[in-house]
Amino acid sequence: MKRRIALLAAACVAVMALGGCQKVNEAPTAPAVTQGEADAAKEEPAGKKAEEGKGVNKVAYITSQRLGDDGPVDIVYRGIKAGCDEAGIEVHVVEAKKGEYEESMQAMISEGYNLIFAVFPELLDSVKAVAKQNPDVSFIHAICATKGDNLEGVCCYEQQSSFVMGVLAAMTTKNNKVAFVGGVDNPDTHRYLDGYLEGIEYVNPDIEVQTSWIGSFEDPAKAKELALVHYQNGVDVLWGSGGKSALGLYEAAKEMGEGYYVMGCTDDNNDRLPGQVLASHYEAWDTAAKDLVIDWNDGVFEPGLKVLTLENGYAYCKLADESQCEIPQEVRDKVEEVTEQIKSGEIVVKSMPSYEEVIATLE
Repeated sequence: MKRRIALLAAACVAVMALGGCQKVNEAPTAPAVTQGEADAAKEEPAGKKAEEGKGVNKVAYITSQRLGDDGPVDIVYRGIKAGCDEAGIEVHVVEAKKGEYEESMQAMISEGYNLIFAVFPELLDSVKAVAKQNPDVSFIHAICATKGDNLEGVCCYEQQSSFVMGVLAAMTTKNNKVAFVGGVDNPDTHRYLDGYLEGIEYVNPDIEVQTSWIGSFEDPAKAKELALVHYQNGVDVLWGSGGKSALGLYEAAKEMGEGYYVMGCTDDNNDRLPGQVLASHYEAWDTAAKDLVIDWNDGVFEPGLKVLTLENGYAYCKLADESQCEIPQEVRDKVEEVTEQIKSGEIVVKSMPSYEEVIATLE
C-alpha cells in the first residue's frame, strides 16, 4: 500500500471531520535545520545523486523567506529533505528574491527539477502562472489554499486549534489581559487571530485582548519591541504568528521575567524559554511535506487542495510538559476537554469554514 497523508479531500463533510485519519499526536522527530544544513541545501543538492540524463526525479524548494527562521520555512524544508532522503532523490533550495519568483522556478525546471515545492502566499501568483506554462511538471504550494491541473495546494486552517490556544491563554492570565502579535496583517495570519479570540471569549468575554502587527516575517527586533509594549500595558500572556519575527517575542518574555508567558507557533518551541512557554501551536508541515514527496516519487500525485486541521491531527495545541513549564492540572484538563469537544462537534468554532467554503473561494 502506498503511503498516503491523512489530509482532507473534496469529499470531506462540511464540518471537515474525517473518520479514520492518521493521527499526529506528537512532534515528528526529524532534526531541526542547522545553519550548516541550510547553507549546504542552497549550495549543492542533497540526497542520493542519480546518474545524469536518465529523467530522474528532482525537487526544488522555492521560498520567499530564508532558511533559519525556526518556523514554517524550516519545518517544511525538514519534511521535504526527509522525504527526498528516504526516496533517494535530489532537493535544492532557492531563496527567491521578490520580482524573480517565476524566473527562479523556470530556472529549476530548465535544470531538470520536476517537482517545484513552493511556500507562502507571496509565491502564489507565480506558482499558478509557471504551473500553467509547464503542464508536465508537478507543483505543490504549502501554506496557501490553491489548486490546479498540475498543482496541489496544502494549507492549514488553524481556527479550531487556535481556539484551544485562546482557551489556554484565558485560563492562565491573572491580569485579564492577553495579546496577539502577528507578522503581517493578512488573511492567513487572521486565521490564528480569529480562533484565538473565540477561545478567549469562550472562557471569559471580559478579558482584554491587545493586538499588534509587526509588518514583516523577518524582524525579531520589531516583534520584541511590540511584545514589551503589551507586557508593560498589563498583558501577562502573549501569542504570535510571525515566522522569524516571532523569535523576538521570546526575547521580550525573557526580559520581563517570571510571571510573563509566551506561546509558540508552527513548530515545537516549548523548550525555548523554560518556565515561560505555555504551549506551541503545532502544525505538522514536516510530516505532510515528507509524505507528499514520497508519494509523488512513487507516482502518486493528486492535484487539488489538502487541509491540515485539528480533526485530522495535523494542527493542535501542544502543551509544555511539567519539566518545561508549570501549568495547573485543571488547565491541562480543560485544554484536553475543549480539544475533544471541538473534534466531536460539541463546540463549533464559528470562524472555521467548511471545506466546501474554502474550495468555493478558489473557483
